[in-house]
Amino acid sequence: MSRQLQLTSGAITPQLLRLTLPLLGANVLQQLYNIINSLVVTHYLGEDAFAALGVAESVMNLYIYVITGACMGASVLIAQFFGEGDLAKLRQQLYISAVLIGGCTLAAVLAGQLFLPQLLALIHTPAALMEDASAYLRVILWGMVFTFTYNYLAATLRAVGDTKTALYFLLLSLGYNLAAAWFLVAKLELEILGTALATVSAQLLSSLLCLWYIRKKRPFLTVRRADMAMDRRLLGRTGSFAAVAALQQSSLYLGKLMIQSAVNGISLAGTAPISAFTAATRAENFIQAFGISGCEATAIFIAQNKGAGKEDRVLAGFARSAVMLTGMGILFSLLLWLVPRPMVLPFLRQGPDALPHAVSYLRTISWAYFLSFIGHLFVGWFRGGGRMDITFLGTTVQVAIRVAGSYLLVRAMGLDAVALATGLGWLVLVLFQISVFLLERRGIWPRQIS
Repeated sequence: MSRQLQLTSGAITPQLLRLTLPLLGANVLQQLYNIINSLVVTHYLGEDAFAALGVAESVMNLYIYVITGACMGASVLIAQFFGEGDLAKLRQQLYISAVLIGGCTLAAVLAGQLFLPQLLALIHTPAALMEDASAYLRVILWGMVFTFTYNYLAATLRAVGDTKTALYFLLLSLGYNLAAAWFLVAKLELEILGTALATVSAQLLSSLLCLWYIRKKRPFLTVRRADMAMDRRLLGRTGSFAAVAALQQSSLYLGKLMIQSAVNGISLAGTAPISAFTAATRAENFIQAFGISGCEATAIFIAQNKGAGKEDRVLAGFARSAVMLTGMGILFSLLLWLVPRPMVLPFLRQGPDALPHAVSYLRTISWAYFLSFIGHLFVGWFRGGGRMDITFLGTTVQVAIRVAGSYLLVRAMGLDAVALATGLGWLVLVLFQISVFLLERRGIWPRQIS
């Protein structure tokens, strides 16, 4: 076993940076999947197709958030067992998680295929966008099996401190996705269906590469026949961690889906607001990759050291993560206020009417962006300690505020209402997280029951 995988000894700041930077690269590359599709669609197919892509991805990303959330929840246990040095229990955990989360993913895919028209109607998809959005999603949903496989294997590697390998494979699959999307759309003229086929096949490639690597280079992560046992207690813990983390992520994205519905509802006279929101979301997702990476690094570090019983390193790692994430949050708040136009212009070259809406949205939300990074910090803290209940509760409150504010104000203020409501939600979330953190440290808030 490689020494560099262990986070329970050595200098903390370099370890956090070695964790964060590959995670950042991977998260940015994940966003580039959508960005590549967006640029190809915008260039070759026009604004209506781009708007349809935005609507479709609001559904697709719900699946992705649930899958990644469940994988993150399971990876906390994997990191803790790795910190303890119990590799047999770690492999059993891998088996149980794969069966549980993989089975749920397949069931969700089948449900999505059956009820796709109703789901698109539920979010008020304009009739002009329905055909393209449906065609894209039919293919993407079947590809969620590969999305699960890659995210599960990548989360496993990250849980044991190997954050670089999944990044390399993601980079290879991204290059393939770029070439495939261009060929299928520009040359074969498969329109929006071509972007979906490119994305699904790229996810398959990254999954196969991860499987090969684990078998060849990380054999201690290869599940053996003896590991294929359903321990009732471990099954319960896995189900609890995965379900709550998935619920947290799904509540976050259900909120986004409901907001997409509100935005769709003000687009009766044209698709400019949808295009603007889609473009602004692209910029936001890129920025959020930095906060999510810091969150994941914090959670991995805390989980391994909690498993090893090293509370001093847990607190020291959290303090260093706080400095890093708060600094990044302040920087991005300033950038969103000062230079919002270049962040959305590449996605709106064929839709100039949408540009003012997107710029106004980003400027309005800029004041609170540093709060989202502080929120990521505390999610990493609570997730690494197994406190999925707190992350779920905080996210639910944040989402409720964002959705309610958006629906109440969107017809009067347009996209600016979504920005204001989002900022207010972040503010309430951070106040809640800080309060729970302080109460827990003082022994007032009940601690996790193992």
